[in-house]
Amino acid sequence: MNKPNKIILHHSATEDGPTVSWGAIRRYHVKECSWGAIGYHFGIELVGDYYEVLVGRLPHEQGAHTQGQNTQSIGVCFIGQFDNKPVPPDQWKQGLWLCRYLISEFQINPDEIYGHRSFANKTCPGKMFDVELFKQQI
Repeated sequence: MNKPNKIILHHSATEDGPTVSWGAIRRYHVKECSWGAIGYHFGIELVGDYYEVLVGRLPHEQGAHTQGQNTQSIGVCFIGQFDNKPVPPDQWKQGLWLCRYLISEFQINPDEIYGHRSFANKTCPGKMFDVELFKQQI
């Protein structure tokens, strides 16, 4: 059982394109990693001409996205590679909208939003993803 007290932001580190990547991430997590479901609770991906919030796991279910934090966090994955370019404005807005909802629903302190890089030797959610700015805009 997940008892979320923080939100951890990720990027897929893959280019977003006209086909939905969420299914490919799910297949990888289930078939290659042998997890029961996709590791993230939510994903934000361009579907057609609109950024959609996609469900991976329900928030009360334990995630599989950040080692040592999965029993107390909600994992949100921005589909895209943000080491060399910033998050598209509409995707950023959807992320803010989702995180505001999660903060309200689970009484999470907005200061408890982190990039995956805070818990692992990675750039995730990308070098161009300004986590502090994201938190300020919440």
